[in-house]
Amino acid sequence: MKNKVIIIGTGNVGVSYAYSLLSSNLNIHEIVLIDINTQKAEGEALDLLNCIPLVNTSSKIKFGTYEECNDASIICITAGVSQRANITSRMEDLSKATNIFKDIVKNIASTKFNGIILVAGNPLDVMTYITWKYSGLNSNRIIGSGTSLDTARLQNILSEKLNISPKSINAYVIGEHGNSQFIPWSNAKIGLEPISNYLTYDEMQKIEEETRNFGFRIAQKKNYTCFGVASALTRITKALIEDENCIICVSSYDPIQKVFISTPSVIGENGVERTGIMALTPEEIKKYENSANIIKKAINEID
Repeated sequence: MKNKVIIIGTGNVGVSYAYSLLSSNLNIHEIVLIDINTQKAEGEALDLLNCIPLVNTSSKIKFGTYEECNDASIICITAGVSQRANITSRMEDLSKATNIFKDIVKNIASTKFNGIILVAGNPLDVMTYITWKYSGLNSNRIIGSGTSLDTARLQNILSEKLNISPKSINAYVIGEHGNSQFIPWSNAKIGLEPISNYLTYDEMQKIEEETRNFGFRIAQKKNYTCFGVASALTRITKALIEDENCIICVSSYDPIQKVFISTPSVIGENGVERTGIMALTPEEIKKYENSANIIKKAINEID
């Protein structure tokens, strides 16, 4: 199967992801844009087409229909309810987002698609569950972008505070991609040292709050976010295409909680190869279960 990526939704996130893929030098043969607004999808494809001679890529890009899903290896759903400056919870548009996703996933399921679906629509964990339920695919083939972006935000905040490269900070955000997400500080390290050697309890609480609200802070200033999540999606795509078996904090299926929720997970060519790679304190377990219960409650409202 050739590396063919379908992007459903040509809003800010979808187009930023497409541009990021073109600039990534990944071995992607073709990128196809699909949108309910076909004129918008065609216009974005034509605009992105102009990038190809100027960047280091051999990818082709075009707009298309759901028939393109038949031989695709990865589908990324970025469509959904647009983020707005006055929204303080990703759960607020739950019903509307669910209807959009059901329609999209049913269209995918009507094709011969048997690849991997990435989900980037909010409320993220619930939409990832909906995608799994209506796609007919195994749970390991459904991946939500989850807290991969929140983790990057955390690493940036810690980097600025501690003057250490974000790539050298081993700390994660887990749980819901939403207001109940949290940082398991017991596992956060710089080198082999606990990060608590560098930060007070109050500092850690402030950093956790700043991380949780970072996306809303951006949306209040520009009405949406796009580049961070596009980069997170590209990172996950790279792990899939290159069979990296690397650990990324994504929304994957937890068979105990029976929801999609973010934990450090091994990502390779088959999707989620292993999930739940973490050792939590009793207090952190309670936070994780609380986050899972919030996701379950939202699913029960629409299921």
